[in-house]
Amino acid sequence: MTNHYFRFVRSGCGYLLNWSAFLLITMLISFDVNAQNTQYNFNKAPLNSVISEISTKTSYEFVYDAELVKKAKPIDLSLSTSNIKTLMDAVVKGQAFSYEIRNNRTIVLKAVFENLEDYMLHGMVTDSLGGPLPGASVKIKGTNRYTTTDGNGHFNMNLNSQFNTLDINYIGYLSATQKFDKDAALKVVTVKLMANSSLLADVVVNGFQSLPKERQTGSFAVVDSATLNRQINPDLLAALEGKVAGLMYTKNPNGLSADQPVLRGVGTYSANVGTSPLIVVDGLPSELTLDQINPYDVESITVLKDGAAASIYGSRSGNGVIVIATKGGKAKGVNITLNADLFISGKPDIAKMHYASTSDLIDYETAVYNTERARFTTTESMFSGYGNVNNGTIKYYSPLYELYRQQATGAITTTQLNNTINQLRQNDYIKDYVDNIWQNEVRQRYNLSFNSGNGKSSNYLSLNYDASDERMKYDNSENFNIYNKSTFNLKKWLTATIGINASYNTSTTSNFDYTNYLLQPRYAQITDANGNLVYSDYVNLNDGFSSSGAVNGAVISTLKNNNNFKSFGFNLLESMQEGLAKNKAINIRTFANLKANIYKGLSYSMQFQYENRNADSESFYDKNSYRMRYAYNYLTSYNATTGIYTRNLPDGGRYYQLNRKSNSYTFRNQLSYDNSFGKNQEHNIAAIAGVEMRQTLTPRSLETVRYGYDPVTLSSTTLNMATLSTAGITSYIGGTRTLSALATKQEQIKHRYLSAYSNMSYTFQGKYNLTGSVRVDQADLFGVDPQYKNRPLWSVGLGWNANREEFLKNIEWLNMLKVRATYGINGNVDQSSSPYLTATLRNDVLFPSLQYTNISTLPNPKLRWEKVASTNFGIDFSTLNNRLRGSVDFYSKYSNDLLVTTELDPTVGAISRILNNGALRNRGIELNLTGDWYKNNDLTFSSQFVIGFNKNKVMEVNTAAQNAYSYVGAPANYFFINQQFNSLYAYRYGGMTNGYPYFLDENGNSNVTFNAAGVPTAVKDITNTSAIVNMGSLTPLYSGSFSQRVSYKSFELSAMLVFSGGNKLRKDVTDLSSNTVYDQDITQRWTATTTSELPRLYVDYATSALNYASTLSSLWKYSDIQVLDASYIKLRNIILSYNLPQQVSRLIHVSNVRVSGQVNNLWYWSAAGDDIDPETYSANSGTRSLQIPKTFILGLNVTF
Repeated sequence: MTNHYFRFVRSGCGYLLNWSAFLLITMLISFDVNAQNTQYNFNKAPLNSVISEISTKTSYEFVYDAELVKKAKPIDLSLSTSNIKTLMDAVVKGQAFSYEIRNNRTIVLKAVFENLEDYMLHGMVTDSLGGPLPGASVKIKGTNRYTTTDGNGHFNMNLNSQFNTLDINYIGYLSATQKFDKDAALKVVTVKLMANSSLLADVVVNGFQSLPKERQTGSFAVVDSATLNRQINPDLLAALEGKVAGLMYTKNPNGLSADQPVLRGVGTYSANVGTSPLIVVDGLPSELTLDQINPYDVESITVLKDGAAASIYGSRSGNGVIVIATKGGKAKGVNITLNADLFISGKPDIAKMHYASTSDLIDYETAVYNTERARFTTTESMFSGYGNVNNGTIKYYSPLYELYRQQATGAITTTQLNNTINQLRQNDYIKDYVDNIWQNEVRQRYNLSFNSGNGKSSNYLSLNYDASDERMKYDNSENFNIYNKSTFNLKKWLTATIGINASYNTSTTSNFDYTNYLLQPRYAQITDANGNLVYSDYVNLNDGFSSSGAVNGAVISTLKNNNNFKSFGFNLLESMQEGLAKNKAINIRTFANLKANIYKGLSYSMQFQYENRNADSESFYDKNSYRMRYAYNYLTSYNATTGIYTRNLPDGGRYYQLNRKSNSYTFRNQLSYDNSFGKNQEHNIAAIAGVEMRQTLTPRSLETVRYGYDPVTLSSTTLNMATLSTAGITSYIGGTRTLSALATKQEQIKHRYLSAYSNMSYTFQGKYNLTGSVRVDQADLFGVDPQYKNRPLWSVGLGWNANREEFLKNIEWLNMLKVRATYGINGNVDQSSSPYLTATLRNDVLFPSLQYTNISTLPNPKLRWEKVASTNFGIDFSTLNNRLRGSVDFYSKYSNDLLVTTELDPTVGAISRILNNGALRNRGIELNLTGDWYKNNDLTFSSQFVIGFNKNKVMEVNTAAQNAYSYVGAPANYFFINQQFNSLYAYRYGGMTNGYPYFLDENGNSNVTFNAAGVPTAVKDITNTSAIVNMGSLTPLYSGSFSQRVSYKSFELSAMLVFSGGNKLRKDVTDLSSNTVYDQDITQRWTATTTSELPRLYVDYATSALNYASTLSSLWKYSDIQVLDASYIKLRNIILSYNLPQQVSRLIHVSNVRVSGQVNNLWYWSAAGDDIDPETYSANSGTRSLQIPKTFILGLNVTF
């Protein structure tokens, strides 16, 4: 067990366990333990009065038939008791009904029928995943007899041959009607209800208020807990994929590596603003990301898409809002749920990278060597250009080059050279790397939750443990998470909620350089056939914390007998264990909410949330580690006069520490009003108004480094960093070398916000809706120009519940039809800009007493929010007895006042500034369809289809690059008006002559001049922007998913396909201007003896054309001939689950058991072909990356 784990046990675990003990006590004391006798006095009291008084004085609820109450005799009773059975025996005495007490919380009154009941049906009502639905209504069709399910979803009902059909209903789910004959009484039957997010009765939670969907006009998407957990999700980010139309997951936007959601397209030009939606947890904005939230703690997720839905969040809502509602306690009783998940991800298929074989690479490198050698009169003169100790600039050359050098100098014979090369051909460094460095990723996750309540309070507590062994050997992580939410009904009119979410995370990661499986030549080795470590004399990797240069074979030969220097020998497997970064982080989110019902429909709420993060990282390199040996050698100087070597770096280790903190708070006060009035309650008004204060703080980081460190004595050596980091030392190996110092810049970032907001909706006759909202944000960066102060962000919306119109009521196949239209203005903020002059106070290392100020940015008094105006038209519908449900939305987003780099008159003191000076438009269509095609007692078929189309257009920008390559290489920074933002621009390919490609300039002329032999004599670089063409968007124009689910009895099989398309990518092509290449294309290149569709590589260029290789390589890489379709389809997951029959579950004293097996990323199709995975591919640079490997998952869910 590692030391950091024991430190956790002593510190972090103890901290969380203390919290756990406190929260468990909080949960336990929420139960009513009052057992004193209670006096009951009834004098000819009607049964409904008796029921009401017993419910008030106890924690019991009653379930009964209305007709039974009407027919009951008046009750005379005087009794003092705390025993509910004694009380109920007295109540039913002499009556024509009996009672049954269920689960110590429900009393069911049952009429005494004669010759009616033939058999007792024992059943359970669950969601589609097998989770119990407590409180579901179960009614015998054709009668007034009904009951409700208990806390575990169970019910009992007497049936007979005449009345044997049940109607089952639960809020938010499609109702079910099932017939049960007498044979069903021999087992426990299960009735599954399907979630129906399209029902008008559903409630939409936007973080400020909860309203029925029928009274909303905005564009929302609601994903409930059952839908989220139908699959086993690695995190909440993955759980949302394919569930919301218009929510796109771009793993490589702009050619960079990222994995963040983008809603309805990119609405900003600024990378500082970002594209991710605002995350809101339990009504308050949070600094958490989706992958940091435990999926098992989530009750529902509401995605706010348009201006009417999201504008209430003001200046941070321009990219949309994701509102997460966490789970709370239940009304009564206790539910315990255990989830256990095992994830196993295989190693990526390295063959999909299309690398050349070891033998081919040796042949290619030999050709490179021969070509280079031919340019020199002697081998010695060639290698002198690579430098040696105290002789020129030292440059790295490969071990194969070293063999040729040794053969040329007579150190080895030609036979020995050839024998050694033949042995090297048998090696495969990449295979060694995969076998020794990579491992299957194994992740274990356990979640235990307690859901309890007693009518006066409720509590939800979850404990989560998540541990992973990552792909890289020695990399691992552990996460402990605790979440508690307690709600107390202090008075009938007053409710309080308090909670905490705390996590403690530890991880170990190896140095990033070691993740490169091309670190050494393919003919190198990590281990031999017997598993022994194989050491290389040198590699092309320096220490990383000094300005040390490269080494080569000549340097190694010169130093090998000098005892003043340490070995440069390297073995990856050994070095990976050196300098492991040990990280730990504590995240705490605490929250409180007080709600008071003041008057009919009027309430006041006060919310507070505090978030804190504390992260520490440390690493240690032992004195004998590769990097310390490297730095030690290069920082050794020599006095030729005295013959003394000076070791400027102490003979010890290097210990590094970093501490980072951040915190934020949000405080909100709000008045809410929701009331119906008028004839038949045909008017309804719901309104909120409030103020919100928020602060985020990132204190300065604390960073230390110690050299000569001894982990046993904890001692270190003080160095003169002022000298070592600036003037440096004269290295014996060569050159002036410095030791990197820590950054001296210190900064603390604090942002404050003050907001006032209001939202109102009016509904007439349940048919017509009018909504509106307004919000004014003030912040520390707000522009000082009066015309930009107090600029409101607002929205207005209209809705029509058409199916409630008389002329549509009689259409049997139309169950629901709603039409809505909205317009709203949201905002985005770039907190790196300021209306004020910003400066940095500095002093020099050489002159510490001299302080001066650097102006960082000039003031921008007209700075203002980026403004996003959204127009949305949508239709929600449900047809064919709710079997086909869906929605369609048409939207247009116009973003203006966008922050872009703008050229200025140099006389103002700067040549460019980031100003509000751009506009961008997004238009799109979204479609969401759900169909329950077939359903009977045992078999169901259902499907879901989600798709979103989006296309943007640059509407305004007055800055332009002068060089075409700016648009080609950085399309997210440079763009043309009336074209798509983030487009793929390309040079026009003209053809190939003698293996040399040429391209067309702005006039359509070739940029290359050839001589009679077909060798370039002049090459013109193409810089005119008129010479490039727009090949299409780098961002997908559409994305979506198709899900199919089949259930038969206790089994359920489901699968989800995700797709994306309409965008482009570049091929990965071999660099024509470098001799360091790995692609299998080296065997198909154009040579003097072989013609090919591929051009010459650098090794085959005529000497006179070598200077043109770089230009031709860049044009070749970014030419239109290299552009491919980036569309793809992936089988994201396929899941088989099994619910244990209820009669078996009862035998083992559990409510439900569900076992699931799942495979992720089992198959994909790509229009680009050639083993390209567009999800992991850098589209603009044309860089191939490892494909996403398959993941196999086992899951267990047990409810007690």
